[in-house]
Amino acid sequence: MANSGRSIIVTGGCGFLGSHLVEWHLNQGDAVIAIDNFSTGFRANEAYLRSLNSEKLMIIEADVMEAWSSWLDSIPQEWLEQLKLVYHFACPASPPLYQELALETLWVNSIGLSNALNLADKHNARCIFASTSEIYGDPTVNPQPESYWGNVNTLGPRSCYDESKRFGETLLYTRNWKKNTQHGLVRIFNTYGPRMNPTDGRVVVNFLVQALRDEDLTVYGDGKQTRSFCYVDDLIQGITSYALSQETGPINIGNPNEFTILDLAKQVQRIFSEKNLKIVFREIPTDDPKQRKPDISKANTILKWKPEIQLSEGLPRMIEWLRKQNV
Repeated sequence: MANSGRSIIVTGGCGFLGSHLVEWHLNQGDAVIAIDNFSTGFRANEAYLRSLNSEKLMIIEADVMEAWSSWLDSIPQEWLEQLKLVYHFACPASPPLYQELALETLWVNSIGLSNALNLADKHNARCIFASTSEIYGDPTVNPQPESYWGNVNTLGPRSCYDESKRFGETLLYTRNWKKNTQHGLVRIFNTYGPRMNPTDGRVVVNFLVQALRDEDLTVYGDGKQTRSFCYVDDLIQGITSYALSQETGPINIGNPNEFTILDLAKQVQRIFSEKNLKIVFREIPTDDPKQRKPDISKANTILKWKPEIQLSEGLPRMIEWLRKQNV
């Protein structure tokens, strides 16, 4: 494998998206430092990443909200001198997890991001922040363009995630404004694929794990709320295209094909038709958004990116991976 002469840091590097970013950059010949405290990540991802290229990969178990000086000395000086990108992807991403870790979610998107920006600036590197479609809240426009300011409840159970991501965007914007830097952010819409923690709590993995265990499929509310689901390989292509560009403004990365949650449940029923799975309905959580669909025209125009893998292809891939985890 060619040596790119470039090193990368990924916070949350053993998590779902972080591990895929680590793998992508290792495949480019980059040296990669993955930082993770495993508060929500899937431990099996660590072993997988170590199997890829142990000479070009460091995995450091640390909390990015604490002082980074405690582990920076362990990184080879050459790698720090070649640092080009710091991806700040450390954060719980599913409602059950970020509500359980509500204060940590607030701090990782503020203090943790500030630490990432400080290191990036020290080495003239670019920081890429993992923002989210949740900054749009329960939207009053559909699809959601980057110009939409959102409809977010600051005092609800989801606000620790929504508002801390919004603050993170403001921190990054203000840093660029005041320091003339070129840090950037991507607004990530619903994603699924291998290496997602089976206990994550988001709808795709929930349905598939329930199906594999012969359990009823749990739909919250009437199931008419919509989501768009992007397969992780597509998402990583969009994120890395953005990271290696000079863009600093927000860009939506997601699949614009919109499904109701009930549509998704019925699709899972069809895949597992031999099991005769039932759909059961539960009370909808507070502030659950009614619509979620990205306007990806900016990604299309600026990055020349659009997703290629649809649910009919992506779900079987994820099922195959979940079966190997013996869920």
